[in-house]
Amino acid sequence: MARHAIWNACQALGLKRNDVVLVPAYHHGSEIEALLKAGLSIKYYELNDMLEPDENELEQLITPDVRALYLTHYLGFTQDAAYWRKWCDQRGLLLMEDAAQAFLATREGQPVGSFGHMGVFCLYKTYGIPDGAAVIADVAIPAPTSRPKSGFIRMAKRHFNWLAERNSMFGRVRWFFAPILTWWRLKTDRPDEDFALDDPMLPPANMSSRLLPSVLSESTAEIRRANYQYLLDHLSDLVPAPFRTLQGGESPFAFPIETEDPRGFLKSIRKQGIEGLLFWFFPHPSLPVEDFPKSKLRREHILAVPVHQELTKAHLEHIVNAVLETQGKLTRTAIVAS
Repeated sequence: MARHAIWNACQALGLKRNDVVLVPAYHHGSEIEALLKAGLSIKYYELNDMLEPDENELEQLITPDVRALYLTHYLGFTQDAAYWRKWCDQRGLLLMEDAAQAFLATREGQPVGSFGHMGVFCLYKTYGIPDGAAVIADVAIPAPTSRPKSGFIRMAKRHFNWLAERNSMFGRVRWFFAPILTWWRLKTDRPDEDFALDDPMLPPANMSSRLLPSVLSESTAEIRRANYQYLLDHLSDLVPAPFRTLQGGESPFAFPIETEDPRGFLKSIRKQGIEGLLFWFFPHPSLPVEDFPKSKLRREHILAVPVHQELTKAHLEHIVNAVLETQGKLTRTAIVAS
């Protein structure tokens, strides 16, 4: 997983215990856990309205123990990593690029993740494989040494969900068992499971290694951009500001929607067969949430719907209709309540 790539890159880059990394307050959490498990300390920084670091804030955070800047490419949209690499070089810092959601994205023709001293990618966020991550760096990264898992169970689950989105019979089965599965997850999941590092030397599952060469395609990012543009043409009023325009090099991970009731929104579209997600709803426990109000608001109001390369025109039309219908219902409910 990408968190394993981060941990290994920290070792290879020579970062030492208690070295400080500047990290965004708007994050998934697993990357933060990987940095902490690598023995590093962190300082959080807020992002501006376009999800970019604020240079003045970063300057105030720099102390002699700060060794690196952690830069995230959100939802496959690219940061100006070339600028931040130059900024880091001038200050003797390492640039760590998180392209977990931006595999195959480019900035001015150069692959995202290749600007920094290291870049990490999460392959299964782009392709329907059980797991798999990649890392590139200015130094050699040791190969994973643990025994790989088969990946069969996760692959079977993904295939069933794929069928459930395309076949009414499988869809009804998933809908029937969904409450039971939710109950079981709540009963058995570890509170920190979404952030846990586990074994950082674990290689991709055997099935991931076998499948990736057959699904990898240079056209993937282009198809995702086209799907994103279609949704944007119909739903732009619901999209957060940083994601309202495509520049041409993005590889969109998902399509973001800003709403007052993301949980209610997701529940409604799931009844119509669309599997969305709350986008980074839970921060890492180390984050003082109230100190970063912009990131807090994003967590509370943004969800995401599919934009992947397997969607057809009919799927995209269905997403648009479901989103507009749900938004209409929520708006009418809000008006009645007021």
